[in-house]
Amino acid sequence: MPATTQQLSPVERKLANWQPAADVPDWFAQQRRDARDAYFDSALPDRSDEAWHYGHPQHYTLDDLDIAHAQPGFNGIRYERICGLTGQPRRIACLSMVGDNVAEISSSTPLRDAGVTVMSLRQALALRGDQLQDYWQRELLKADRDRLTASHYALIDNGFYVHVPAGVTAPEPIHLIMETGEQGSVVAPHVIIGAEKGSTSTVFVHYLGSTYEKRNLQLGQLHAHLDDAAKLSVVKVEHVGLNTDILTQELANVGRDAKYVSVAVHFGGKHLRHEAVANHAQPGGSSELLGMHFVRDRQRYDFQTTQVHAAPECASNLLFKGAVMDRGRASYQGIIQVHPHAQKTDAYQTNRTLLLSPEARADSSPQLEILANDVRCSHGSTVANVDKDQIFYLESRGIRAAEARRLIVSGFMAEIADRVPLATARDYVYNYVLDRVNE
Repeated sequence: MPATTQQLSPVERKLANWQPAADVPDWFAQQRRDARDAYFDSALPDRSDEAWHYGHPQHYTLDDLDIAHAQPGFNGIRYERICGLTGQPRRIACLSMVGDNVAEISSSTPLRDAGVTVMSLRQALALRGDQLQDYWQRELLKADRDRLTASHYALIDNGFYVHVPAGVTAPEPIHLIMETGEQGSVVAPHVIIGAEKGSTSTVFVHYLGSTYEKRNLQLGQLHAHLDDAAKLSVVKVEHVGLNTDILTQELANVGRDAKYVSVAVHFGGKHLRHEAVANHAQPGGSSELLGMHFVRDRQRYDFQTTQVHAAPECASNLLFKGAVMDRGRASYQGIIQVHPHAQKTDAYQTNRTLLLSPEARADSSPQLEILANDVRCSHGSTVANVDKDQIFYLESRGIRAAEARRLIVSGFMAEIADRVPLATARDYVYNYVLDRVNE
């Protein structure tokens, strides 16, 4: 705890005086107390740390911010539009959240009939506290890792909980929508997805926000827990305001013979850091980590991924693709870690970036850390300008230069965009990129 509150930001002063609500389970209240203490006792990550070689931790601090509050009518038309991406609005489960306010835009009788749980984190703490505690104890990220991680855990007030029972195939996708708060505020949504043995489900997570004069901050975490033979697909679409800094951390525990697929699409934000970890602790599990981003203006994106193979006969595949224009900058660091007993590992890691303007910049640093001797692992990285020969070829076929650039970027992104498993959302992703290629 701080010795004095005189030099603290509004958020930090509220953290110093935080007291749990009466309906919060004791174990969760203690988690937040510990996280608060870890925040005041710890420091920002040091850029001498290899994981932050390209990143800038100071962009994600709580300086000059306040805790976001719900605003009347704040989540109306915008959320309706996102729910419309389902193609079946008012029928598919779609929950929205800003600050501590959660609204059910549309409900799903088929999901409820199948026994699938979709609720706010606050509801889950009150109604499923023991179940939630079990998942919490499996989380890979701990509050005392550094000040940025501690700030998320110390500020958690809400989020979402999704639970798919054993053997159940969710009859339709689940949509979770998280909005940044009013200007000058911070939100810290926490999402937990529990996929029990033999279940199958798809979850869309939409991060939204408007552009304000003052800076906003979003500190989001998503934890996916897959039991044996479970299949889970998670699609994350981030489109926050251009004056928002966003730190997202995604972590998946992949069980025996389970399959995890993650598609992350990033468009908005001023500074963005996306961390992703796929942990294979049981034999036979597999994961795909797919990422797509479009960087423009002076946006700065920083990606850091880890594929952990702690058990034999697991497979992981990572493919991140991005396009950078104007004075934007993107950086990628990733590592495949193969433990000594993780024989028969099959792991790949690829990062490809397309530069669309002379001042755009991209850095890439894929790495391998292999401690087993019977594995198949590889990594690759390319950073390239738009191929002039391709433009010339298309122009020679009567296609204007601007349209040629659009076609080249569209083809480059297609490998990721085509994996978005909903046609309306997939069209949204394509259209956003193509509309801005020649701006």
